[in-house]
Amino acid sequence: MRIAHVKSLYDDIGGIESLLETVLPVQQEMDGVEPLIILIADKRHPEIERRLTSDGRVPMEVLKWRGLKSAPLAAHQMARLLDRCKADVVHTHDMRANLLAAMARPFNRRPWLCQIHGWLGTTHSGIHAVYETIDRRLVRYADHVLVGSHAARAEVQAAGARRTSVAWNAVALPDIAAADRASLGLPETVVVFTMLGRVHRGKGQDLFLEALAGLAMDQPWHGVVVGSGKPEDEAALRERVDRLGLSERVTLTGFVPRTAPWIAASDVIVVPSRKESLPLTCLEGMAAGRAVIVSATGDMPRVVTDGVSGRVIPVGDAGALSAAMADLLADAAKRRRFGAAARARIEQHHTAAALATAMAETAGALVSGSAARQDHRQPSRP
Repeated sequence: MRIAHVKSLYDDIGGIESLLETVLPVQQEMDGVEPLIILIADKRHPEIERRLTSDGRVPMEVLKWRGLKSAPLAAHQMARLLDRCKADVVHTHDMRANLLAAMARPFNRRPWLCQIHGWLGTTHSGIHAVYETIDRRLVRYADHVLVGSHAARAEVQAAGARRTSVAWNAVALPDIAAADRASLGLPETVVVFTMLGRVHRGKGQDLFLEALAGLAMDQPWHGVVVGSGKPEDEAALRERVDRLGLSERVTLTGFVPRTAPWIAASDVIVVPSRKESLPLTCLEGMAAGRAVIVSATGDMPRVVTDGVSGRVIPVGDAGALSAAMADLLADAAKRRRFGAAARARIEQHHTAAALATAMAETAGALVSGSAARQDHRQPSRP
């Protein structure tokens, strides 16, 4: 079975790219499964392409994109490309891919598996909010919609998706080791609290900084915010750091090509999102054996057991977040215990092998169902 994964090519590596980078090589090793990736691109990014194809081991094709006006032509080209590649099923991963899959339906009757990776954040504005609205209308045309959390499943069902299922998000299992903090410009002998993700109010960087400001300044701690956003959001973040008097206690990294070194340099990963599905940043921190503090939104309370593998705090409560951080700041044994339990959770439920299998089995069921329908339409032989 040849699965054509369709994804837009953007300027950096985000959550979807990280997920595919982890899962596609595993799918490629599965018996009877041949993944390929089709990138919808307005310009090329060799390093990102290299990572998505595992140094060229996963076959890749590129579709040119020149904005929404080019969508009809791109959809027709995608249908022809799927024919040429002899794909058995189309597996889409973002709005552009969903749009082309829907528009290509008249020329392409292959089963369409749509995987929704976002929405619950509802943190977009401007043109991105328009794209999200379009995406919500497209899912009803897919043969099956796959999501990474139960919270996301409820949302796609409300949008009209006909058949849905949950396959837990997954991450790679890194070696548990401390990073060289000096190489990252971080102090060595302090407890490091790190938050990762797009800089936007919905992700809760403001809550993270307020919680840090509530910690005792005579205690050994340091905060790190990893990620970038719109210029105005980054400027507001820097202004807040200065206003709270945290300039010497907080590092703002901006965009980084790889987050793994920053996770390895951390003692605690903080995910204070106001609304979320099941973010990879939470799972990546747990996989690295780090204690996590998460807000009670989406499926994070299903994954993080409060007081066992981390702390779960009310959404939007900077005071509760600060108290949880103070507790872990004072107790190294608890940090280690939470981290070990977090790692065990990932090993049991969130491996790349588990997600790759779920994706392939869902695709396979669609292909089998499509073949059965085709056989049913054939006239019986005399």
